[in-house]
Amino acid sequence: DLHLRRQLPAAPFAPLGKAEVEILAAGCGTGQHHIEFAHAIAHAQILAIDLSLASLAYARRMSDALGLASIDYGQADILELPALERSFDVIVAGGVLHHMADPFAAWRQLLRLLRPGGVMNLGLYSALARADVVAARAFIAGNGFAPDAAGIRRARAAIARMPADAPMRRLTRSADFYSTSECRDLLFHVQEHRLALPEIHRFLGETGLRFLGFELGRDVLARYAARFPQDRTLTDLLSWDAFEREHPRTFVGMYQFWVQKPPVPSTGA
Repeated sequence: DLHLRRQLPAAPFAPLGKAEVEILAAGCGTGQHHIEFAHAIAHAQILAIDLSLASLAYARRMSDALGLASIDYGQADILELPALERSFDVIVAGGVLHHMADPFAAWRQLLRLLRPGGVMNLGLYSALARADVVAARAFIAGNGFAPDAAGIRRARAAIARMPADAPMRRLTRSADFYSTSECRDLLFHVQEHRLALPEIHRFLGETGLRFLGFELGRDVLARYAARFPQDRTLTDLLSWDAFEREHPRTFVGMYQFWVQKPPVPSTGA
């Protein structure tokens, strides 16, 4: 609860009210996000899963080196996770759902594992913020650059030679652009979905999830609050959609946000 309150001081969330929480890191990758959780949240037990054995091995080495005994690892597909017959207080899925065939179907599968009143942290690509990436992907496909190391180098060189005012040149400001593996994920990934805030808003309405807020810098939150002072909790997604249209690069990384599942209704006396 304290971690979430620090992240989202205005969030209208119901406290978990637990001294110990169980966390699922779905699509944990090389471990940075869930290792941060292990440091930040006392008495957390974490299950980190990924399809990639190489990523899992690296993440395990990192957590072992840091002496984090509270993390267990497992190879699994998100769509098959309900077969675990386990549930969690917190689920973290940053940067994974938008690479699945149907991000919303995968999100629903994860919700089956989230306990009533539990919270979820997600990272999803923004359609508006990734307009430069979409243009670069079309450019790469049109020029036949292969997704191997040589093709990635050629694509990077071609983009870097573009005029300074070309929108695609903005990609050269990203650290991911200069790493072969990260650039492959950025510009050559075989499957990528980009979402808009109204889509997320509709999904939350369908599932009953409460939006708790975005992880953003204080300067962005202050600009939003000044633009929409009536949204005191900073959680009106349709207002955020209007803000993003005015500032299309607000979520140039991802939409990073928290939601909460409804608690079990009280039966009363």
